[in-house]
Amino acid sequence: MSLTSEDLLQIRQLFNEAFDDKIAPLAGEIEALRNDIKEIYNMITELQRGTVTDASFQKLTLEEKLLRLNAELLTAAKQAGVTLPR
Repeated sequence: MSLTSEDLLQIRQLFNEAFDDKIAPLAGEIEALRNDIKEIYNMITELQRGTVTDASFQKLTLEEKLLRLNAELLTAAKQAGVTLPR
């Protein structure tokens, strides 16, 4: 018994319908995962570039940099309600 071209066409249509029903719902999830991975990659890249981008900060002396960082740290801790050890 041999399959006719019409039989093959019907098999192909049934396969495509079943395949689409199973894969279509995953397409949105795959796209969301792809976007999340891109966002995470961009965040990592930004972190690797360095956190201080202010040119005026780079011109400060080491002591001035430390004093500014300390002031910002104390402000952030106060906003978060955290008591830093002294």
